[in-house]
Amino acid sequence: MVDKDIKVVPNGVNCDRFKPLNKKEQRKWVEDQFGVDLSSSLNIINVGRLSQEKGLLYLIESLRYLDPKTKLFIVGSGRQKDNLKELSKKLELEKQVIFMGKVAHEQLPSVLNAMNIFVLPAISMEGFSNSMLEAMACGLPVVTTPIGAGAEVIKEDIGVVVETKNPKKIADGIIKCSNLDGGKIREYVEVNFSFNVVAKFVYDLYSQLCEKEVERICYCSLFAPPFLLSGAGMQVHELSKALSNMCDVSVISARIEGEKEEVIDGVRYYRVKYTRGEAKSRFVYSFMGSLKGLSLGKFDVIDGRNWEGGLISVFVSKHGGSKSVMSFRGEGAVDGPWIKKGINRFILKRVDLATATDKRTAELVKRALV
Repeated sequence: MVDKDIKVVPNGVNCDRFKPLNKKEQRKWVEDQFGVDLSSSLNIINVGRLSQEKGLLYLIESLRYLDPKTKLFIVGSGRQKDNLKELSKKLELEKQVIFMGKVAHEQLPSVLNAMNIFVLPAISMEGFSNSMLEAMACGLPVVTTPIGAGAEVIKEDIGVVVETKNPKKIADGIIKCSNLDGGKIREYVEVNFSFNVVAKFVYDLYSQLCEKEVERICYCSLFAPPFLLSGAGMQVHELSKALSNMCDVSVISARIEGEKEEVIDGVRYYRVKYTRGEAKSRFVYSFMGSLKGLSLGKFDVIDGRNWEGGLISVFVSKHGGSKSVMSFRGEGAVDGPWIKKGINRFILKRVDLATATDKRTAELVKRALV
């Protein structure tokens, strides 16, 4: 039995990059850049992986209950793309559903600002959506479900939380929040979820753990720049960048691209061997990352992102006298085969602190692993 308190540490958003822009100008830019026509009525956007757990089938079906002028822009790629296109055709909604494919991260602020509402109809495996935060930072209201952080993040005047797998409820939510004040939404995000705010919270949490002001932090994240600003990679980089104004921050990641060692935005990256294959890459990263961590001297805190980083945190901290942290980055970090749960339980017994991105994930950790 593992008896350990699990602290909630929310994701953050870069409010300097994602911010309200002139909507008329951004609409024209998007239409010219992507060769699409936006609706004069209502433009809905979803950004993310096109996979079953995202619930996009129900979002497309919700268009049947909305003004026919309404358009839905789906940004991203994934194995469910063909099924979603087939559904759009079956429901005779091809002209209303626009698949934009992958959009460069630096272009997302412009795309988001051209839209009216962000919808995340997740049905499972959702944590704390980066895309949701980025949309809110641009002043967009959000319609989402209770999966992941939605219920605790989306408050009145910010958006609407609706039940899962219900197209009519999604449509009702879209109508309900279509006239919300974007300025209030932006202010809410700045106060609660900007990376500067989250970094201060994390620094204070680590200092409390160490019973002193921390001077050196190390994050262990399989993916990190320059290879892929994935959700996890982007979060650890932006958080590290903000924390670097308060202390020294390093990141141990896999070497897919980039130099073995370099500094990006004030954060020192150490990259270890990467081996292709879902499970193999994670075990190789844990082993090589542990060896690298031992060579870097003592850190005050070593924070492992999910189980592969958690193993590094436990191993290096116990040999180097650091405090160890395990971060569960959403529901997907908890659920899985028995071996994954066994590794998570092994780590939880040994770390000094466990964190989760949201209350739901924290509860899942307690029920599944504690």
